Amino acid sequence: MQATAPPTWQRRSRFLAAALSVVPGLGHIYLGHKAKGLITLAGFAGLQLFGADLDLTVVGAAVGVPMEMGGFGLWAWSIMDAYRLAGQEQVPQNAWQASYR
Repeated sequence: MQATAPPTWQRRSRFLAAALSVVPGLGHIYLGHKAKGLITLAGFAGLQLFGADLDLTVVGAAVGVPMEMGGFGLWAWSIMDAYRLAGQEQVPQNAWQASYR
């Protein structure tokens, strides 16, 4: 029986994770948090799209602008969270190790 080498781990770049988060959720996907990244992207898109539609009406202007601001808040949180997560975690270097994370 052949001995296998212990898994090697690497840290992900904090700055690259934050830079990728300019597109909300992409930094989380880069870090391996795929579900969190997709939820962030969907939440941002939903808030922006529904908020922009609501801006077209008088009543919607009172609701739509706060919804858009919520999208920008989610975007800012996404950047800060990806930066924070990249500093905390180590991720596997290959796909086999990622499947057992």
